[in-house]
Amino acid sequence: MRLRHPDFRQTVSMLALLGAFSVPADAFAQDAAGQDGDQSTELETIVLTSTKTGERVYDTLSGSSGIGDERLNTELQGAAVSQIVTVIPGVSSQTSADDPGTAINMRGLQDFGRVNVLVDGARQNFQKNGHEANGTFYIDTQMLKSVDVTRGPSSTIYGSGAIGGVVNFTTIDADDVLLPGATTGGRVRTGFDTNGYGPTVHAEAATKIDDVADFLIAGTLFKPDDYKSGDNETVQSSQYLRSGLAKVRIRPTDDQEFSFSGSRYANSFENFASSVRPIDVTVDSYTAGYRYTPADSDFWDLSAKVYYTDTLSDQGAAGGDTGQSFDVGTLGFDIFNTSKFDTGPLSHELTYGGDFFRDRVKTVDEVGSSDDLTPSGRRIAYGAYLQDKVSFDNWLEVIGALRYDAYKLENDKIEIDGKRLSPKITVGVTPWDPVTFYATYAEGYRAPALTETLIDGFHPPPVTGQFFPNPDLKPEVAHTIEAGVNLRFNDVIASDKLLVKLGVFQNDVDDYIDQVFHLFPIPGGYQYENIAEARIKGFEFEASYDAGRVFAGLSGQILDGVNRTTGDTLQKVPPFRAVTTLGFRAFDDRLTAGTRLTVVGKKDDDVSTGFIGEAYQLVDVFADFAVDERMSVNVQLNNIFDRQYTQYLNADPSPGFNAKAFLTMRF
Repeated sequence: MRLRHPDFRQTVSMLALLGAFSVPADAFAQDAAGQDGDQSTELETIVLTSTKTGERVYDTLSGSSGIGDERLNTELQGAAVSQIVTVIPGVSSQTSADDPGTAINMRGLQDFGRVNVLVDGARQNFQKNGHEANGTFYIDTQMLKSVDVTRGPSSTIYGSGAIGGVVNFTTIDADDVLLPGATTGGRVRTGFDTNGYGPTVHAEAATKIDDVADFLIAGTLFKPDDYKSGDNETVQSSQYLRSGLAKVRIRPTDDQEFSFSGSRYANSFENFASSVRPIDVTVDSYTAGYRYTPADSDFWDLSAKVYYTDTLSDQGAAGGDTGQSFDVGTLGFDIFNTSKFDTGPLSHELTYGGDFFRDRVKTVDEVGSSDDLTPSGRRIAYGAYLQDKVSFDNWLEVIGALRYDAYKLENDKIEIDGKRLSPKITVGVTPWDPVTFYATYAEGYRAPALTETLIDGFHPPPVTGQFFPNPDLKPEVAHTIEAGVNLRFNDVIASDKLLVKLGVFQNDVDDYIDQVFHLFPIPGGYQYENIAEARIKGFEFEASYDAGRVFAGLSGQILDGVNRTTGDTLQKVPPFRAVTTLGFRAFDDRLTAGTRLTVVGKKDDDVSTGFIGEAYQLVDVFADFAVDERMSVNVQLNNIFDRQYTQYLNADPSPGFNAKAFLTMRF
């Protein structure tokens, strides 16, 4: 049976709802600053933006990282999400070659919303139970402008359930398309890959009406074939992606901005997890936002957003049975304001607000058990928060915050709810200008997902076994201690800059939810249960050096996770990884070229994880050349030594050598 997407009347109703909600704006208040020069409020512990060189992340008192459009357009143009996040410390991914959905892993935590994944501020909560990740999202990376990350449960804003962290993918807008001084323009990009051969066609058009309004439309067609691994094995990975994006920004006054966007991601592919199934995935997303930032007021810096995202995975028949479908719709909003004031020698930035989202899951499987294993139901979660950033004499910052979270989930048989207050305290000290030390204690709260609580059914044959529901499942509570240092040095040699960010953390998760096997009733089965405590600890590092003609970067992590009840290694905690980049600029910066070395350590397999991680090293080369103001050529040579390897958490071997080239024309 095929589930229908909202028809035209439903779409109009949704747009009307979005318009009626016009209290909203960008989910991360600082999204557009830095790179494009827009005004924004910098809220600690949330990555707000990535500037041209990503410098602002080295000022935040948290485990924050960002990738701006310069890196995306030079060394990572057209790259998959799994490749993009590899250059960010503490962030990994789980993917399947025959399904382009991606699960984000942050500090060894993933699945069921432990990492809050946002696209333009809209939560991505799609999940279906199976042999792959329990929580994936779909995005066209040709539309990307920046990727911003805050690791750990220290994000008071947009932190509901995010005990692993928050990642926000921001898409392009009109300013990214138009040439300087132009009011109308566009950009067309064509490309191809040699491994998984297939074309990419991407087009954008934008127009601006003075400083009052701007409009953007963009579309992508991407149709790669199966790729080959390093040992020349053909890996089923073909897909047929079509996507579209439309954005409108209206500024009725200098201190107000309304924003509206709509997008559709449609992809067709075949999944080979157990038997071959043709799959059509469609993601529709709508957002509406409002910002009020009067230049003459310290009280108002208001930002709000309302959004709706619907992800439908429509799966055809396999092995003689009928089709099945998984549909997850998420409706949400958030609103916050920042007020600035002084009390004696202390300067305050007081941020207060709230958020809400509702998940509606509908699974249809007339003859199988998918509707039992990914149960239909509803979940709502909401929260409110208060955060005060106190500064004294430019050398001391103290950030105190308190967040209230509550949830309720139900289906036709079960209804449960819960609530909690979570505190956070951060202290930052700058004893001398280039060096800042910080320490944080933060708690996070994740409500159980519908599947974890309501799953009730038998594994499809020929495998026997049952899955049991658990209405007594308790939420996870994370307690994180984190410390770090930010180093910023100018003129180390001459007219250069060195930025370094180092951090250590320990995250103790009480009532951690994991699958537990029970022998009885025969033949036994699995149930999601709370284990007493999981502990994940690690060291993260990131550095950037830029001397104009030459530049270099380093990032990576060392992580360790254990189930403190059994002593077993935690699942999905990735191995050691370090990524180094070395490059140069020439011909008046028209040419940017370099190489990237990725080193991944071995992770021993044991019965507690079932995952095997072999050590490997990858070498990539990239070059981007601006022929003139309107034309550029980008070339990337990935895995140039054709190394055979499998990324940890993945079941399929990764691609071998791949050469990709793009030609971009602007008008």
